[in-house]
Amino acid sequence: MDNTIRLTLEDWMFNAGIVGMYNILDYAGDKVVVEENYIEITKESLQGFEEKYFKYFIDTYLQTLSWYKIVSFKATIEHYEENKFENFTMESLEKLNNYITNIVKYYLKSASYKAAYDLIGGEEDMLSLEKKLTTIKVNKKETLVAKMEEVREVFKTLKIIINYFLEDKAKKYLAGKNVVYTIVKNAWNGVSFLFNQTKEKDMYIDYKNYFVTPVNEYLEADKSKYKYNCFICDNEIKDLSNDFSFLNVTGFDVARKSSHVWNFSNDVAICNVCKLVYSCIPAGMIYANSKGMFINANSKAKDLINVNNNIKAVVLQKDGREQSLTYKALITSIQKEFNSSFRYELADIQVIRYENEKYKFNILSRNILNVILKSKDELNKLMNCGFMEIKTYFNIYDLVIDSLLGNQNLFVLIHKLVVYKNSNVKDCRYSGRDLLSMLRINYNFIKEIGYMENIQEGKDIIDRASGAGYWLRQAYKSKKSEDKLNGISYRLLNALKTNNTSMFMDTLLNCYLYTRKEVPSVFLETLKDDLVFKHIGYAFVTSLIEGKIDENGGKNDGK
Repeated sequence: MDNTIRLTLEDWMFNAGIVGMYNILDYAGDKVVVEENYIEITKESLQGFEEKYFKYFIDTYLQTLSWYKIVSFKATIEHYEENKFENFTMESLEKLNNYITNIVKYYLKSASYKAAYDLIGGEEDMLSLEKKLTTIKVNKKETLVAKMEEVREVFKTLKIIINYFLEDKAKKYLAGKNVVYTIVKNAWNGVSFLFNQTKEKDMYIDYKNYFVTPVNEYLEADKSKYKYNCFICDNEIKDLSNDFSFLNVTGFDVARKSSHVWNFSNDVAICNVCKLVYSCIPAGMIYANSKGMFINANSKAKDLINVNNNIKAVVLQKDGREQSLTYKALITSIQKEFNSSFRYELADIQVIRYENEKYKFNILSRNILNVILKSKDELNKLMNCGFMEIKTYFNIYDLVIDSLLGNQNLFVLIHKLVVYKNSNVKDCRYSGRDLLSMLRINYNFIKEIGYMENIQEGKDIIDRASGAGYWLRQAYKSKKSEDKLNGISYRLLNALKTNNTSMFMDTLLNCYLYTRKEVPSVFLETLKDDLVFKHIGYAFVTSLIEGKIDENGGKNDGK
């Protein structure tokens, strides 16, 4: 019998499982062969797979786990003890009390930790130590010095707890419990150690018995009399008992919801190998802050693995800072792969996001990829930009990428931000220069989808229009009529919103007549194309509101 198992790229969910399988085995040091559209693993690599499975999750997400929050305080304890508590202040005490209440006591008595104590064993009774541990209060008539002996006693108790947690067996089960409920449960549920009535307390054994052992039995079995075929790989299977019901969102119970299958007769089942692959979905997706992401760049298996692992590297940085799982990680990953000669030429890319226990799908088309790559520098400028709206903060970078993924131009968003800049400055976390970056991105987008083909230099007309706005503002300032610009800006914005070139030009001509200045030649471009009109118009109004914002020191005369 062949010693290798071939896993071929299929739908996005199976592909996430393949990436997860690769990550787990590669991290464990096992050989994984990556070919054009499949990976190959050996049967020997499944030995101890349950240990490899949990170790990958624990080490990958280590600094995001509650286990780590508890043991990381050891460095703080050692710091104060080495300095003989000389730099221990009231602020230090406040942080200590917060650590005791919101971390140590909270997690030590949690149900998942209680379930792990029996598996770990040992002499220490964590629940008794949790009850013994109390916060330290300093009354108005007391000094901190008088409480230092209590602090030392608390530190002794904490060191016992932390040392217990640092034992290999404690880390294995406590950190293992963490990843079960914060990572694994996002992808599948209701079976193995996530079955609420499971009789096996050890999740490692439970996982092995449910997912790994059946694979070994299936590979050794005589399949000549099997009548059914796996829905994914088409290999022979004995019966239809293995279904998709354990998968979150997409799976369903065929016994209870027979209407989901043709003619109320279920023929959808998978082999044990594919079921094991599906259990690896959490290792293929990237999770942070209760959200997940997977990029189904399935033209090649190598590219699929690389682009998702690049996102993981951005989100889970080596310095331990867990970043938001936003479009920033996605775009950074794609740009990195592009620089490594990764060309998305064969197909559009499917982007899957996991939010609020649901999957959301977007298509990253080749046109949008080109826009993103061409606009790399402009996009980077928007990463820290945002605004407040009804007590909610919105990141402009995310809104721009979301619009591009939805094949929507940015004019509506740009209009809103220009209006906010003119009327509600205190809630704006962006500058006029950032608005010009958005216009350049939008120009690239419009050109990429086939419009404005006769216009050659988008950056040039945007810069010239921006310069014209700056110099008109200066002219109004010299006449001490700057207060008139707000009303003028609103008239211009109304003309842009309604695509009324005549209204815009009438207002513009009146402005230049008032200042006795020559109308810049860039405005002749507005008569050529409505889209060109909007780019020039918004660039002009942005600088009219903001003043000097161009990178050349405002020397552009807009002519």
